[in-house]
Amino acid sequence: MQHPLWRAATTPPKDVATFATRLLASASLIALAACAACAPRATERPFTKTAPPVAVAAAVIESAAPAIVPELDGLAAPDVEMEKHWQGFGVSSCSYLAPKDDFIDDDGGVDVVFHFHAGQMSERAIRTSGVRGVFVSCGYGIGSGGYARAFEDPSRFGTMMKRLTATIGRSATRSDVHLRRLALASWSAGFAAVSRILAVPEWYAATDTVVLLDSLHAQYVDGEGPARGADHVDVKMLKRFVRFATDAAAGKKTMVVTHSAIVPPDYASTSEATAALLSEVGVAPTATTEKNDRGMTLSLEADARGLHVRGFRGAGPRDHFDHLHLIDNVLRTWLVPRWNAPAR
Repeated sequence: MQHPLWRAATTPPKDVATFATRLLASASLIALAACAACAPRATERPFTKTAPPVAVAAAVIESAAPAIVPELDGLAAPDVEMEKHWQGFGVSSCSYLAPKDDFIDDDGGVDVVFHFHAGQMSERAIRTSGVRGVFVSCGYGIGSGGYARAFEDPSRFGTMMKRLTATIGRSATRSDVHLRRLALASWSAGFAAVSRILAVPEWYAATDTVVLLDSLHAQYVDGEGPARGADHVDVKMLKRFVRFATDAAAGKKTMVVTHSAIVPPDYASTSEATAALLSEVGVAPTATTEKNDRGMTLSLEADARGLHVRGFRGAGPRDHFDHLHLIDNVLRTWLVPRWNAPAR
């Protein structure tokens, strides 16, 4: 199955409060979709890994499906049994879910996935993702402003990580537990937290993977209004994500971005922000019309080494929530094989 264009995540604007209010002022959208999002869904097939397109133009390319990259033996996502309950670790608005066993290296290293915004709503997908690591779910309200304010202090994330590893260490009666590999994931407004964390050099270097699930927004450079186009997106707001996407396209990191076709009233959509991101990185998306098992129809895809973008049709509340539950396939397809690969 092919996959469409992805949207790039953005850094919060200078006037965070104003942008945050507009960004998810439509709290009713979330309320309307909540029941639909929690309904049982069919088991999803994993994304198909495809070779990156050769062209680097920003325009969408109409072409046949790219060549399939064969699966690497032994790197498929395993079944990982998780603990029954989420646990606190001394950080407000956050809790963690750990595997039952065999997730701490001999030297105390632990893989960690931080998920910002409604992570626990995707618990079923998290449990079947195959990641033999610790998931942390953090929620700071509905708009992006809460996520940006939570990490105004550059030392905040480091403090959170120390408390997490200390808690895991106490549970395992070990004093050597430390971070091994880090992934940052967000849905919707959670991108603002990811942006702030990537602004800290220590955590940019430590972050192996970024996942943005319909979570990449920005303002326009020339005022407000709907659907102005990717060339009107304020790419300065995307600089941290552009840097990460550039490193991913060079094979140094992994970045996965998804977007819907929702059109906000007065700021750039995730599809416009993603198109602007791809243009900055010099990667061209390819049009497609495949469907996945959630009934989501792909519109665009782009792949360049570690950078993967998937765009989807759908402009309603349920369409937005569908992206939250893509975390399973995203991690199984791109993160688990990378983390399971033998060290070079």
